[in-house]
Amino acid sequence: MRFVVVVLAIGLIPTWTAPASAQNYGIEKVREIPIDLGDEIVGEIADLTRDAAGNFYLPDWQQHTVWVTDPSGKMIRRIGQEGSGPGEMSRPQNVTVFEDCIVVLDKDNFRVATFDLNGAHQGSFRVELFRPANMVGDGNGRIAVSTLEGESLFTVYDSNGNKTHETGSRPWPPDGPPIMFGGSFQHTSSTPEGRVLYSSITTYEVIDIEWDGRVVATYTAEPPGYLPMVIASMDFSGDEMNKTSAVMRPLVVGDHVLIQRSRIGPENTGILHLDLFERDGTLVQMDIESPLSFIYADDDDLYAIDTSPVEEGELNPSIVVYQLRN
Repeated sequence: MRFVVVVLAIGLIPTWTAPASAQNYGIEKVREIPIDLGDEIVGEIADLTRDAAGNFYLPDWQQHTVWVTDPSGKMIRRIGQEGSGPGEMSRPQNVTVFEDCIVVLDKDNFRVATFDLNGAHQGSFRVELFRPANMVGDGNGRIAVSTLEGESLFTVYDSNGNKTHETGSRPWPPDGPPIMFGGSFQHTSSTPEGRVLYSSITTYEVIDIEWDGRVVATYTAEPPGYLPMVIASMDFSGDEMNKTSAVMRPLVVGDHVLIQRSRIGPENTGILHLDLFERDGTLVQMDIESPLSFIYADDDDLYAIDTSPVEEGELNPSIVVYQLRN
């Protein structure tokens, strides 16, 4: 089977935004947290999560490690190094922190690795998926690993790494050539209730789904100028692809769901749009301007990685926090 390969790393390139339509909501930066790793240098941060103490866990896709910092951004430890042996990683994509362990999607090694809270390796299990995409966890110690190919959306594993079931469904094979996504990208997140928000990326349909596959809410819209990322044939050109939009990681922020759309603009810059919904799927507002792609939300706070230096000569990026303003 032939694939169209698309590399997604929207949050890591300079961005500009198109003029927004009339709106009540906007976003405002409320704080900036420099990442202080001492003599270490950040590569490409793929994701961000926090533990109960507010510490940050930052899987680094280029350095093949997970940085752990305190709430001020100062490094506590690093977990793992490049390789395929026990405790080693190749392009870690996501981190989930449970009460007694840290779980990492070791993407290019096709496995999930477990560490204790001090970063010592405990074990790993293989993910039997063609191309694992993202990972989320729940309060019961379960892990769901998503895929963008095949009939199911997730494969679910228990806390011991045993596969329990597959969940969610989609038509397969798709119309036209399947798209094989490369690069570091995020398309799932957890809701405060422990469910999963899932975006297929290629079309504007985001779902709030239970772990048993029951869909709680659907978020869909037809924004002006939006074109789905549907490939008609292998002759589909790069210019045509740049006119389409990827629907990236959805996030619950406060009482709303934020949907992020991105496409490639002039000089390989990313054009980002945010759409806001009620939790039940009611559209509130489209085309909120955003300078960055957000990768984590905690109540009213939206987190992103700003790769611009904090000051002249700074080597590492910052964690930046935004909030919706009405």
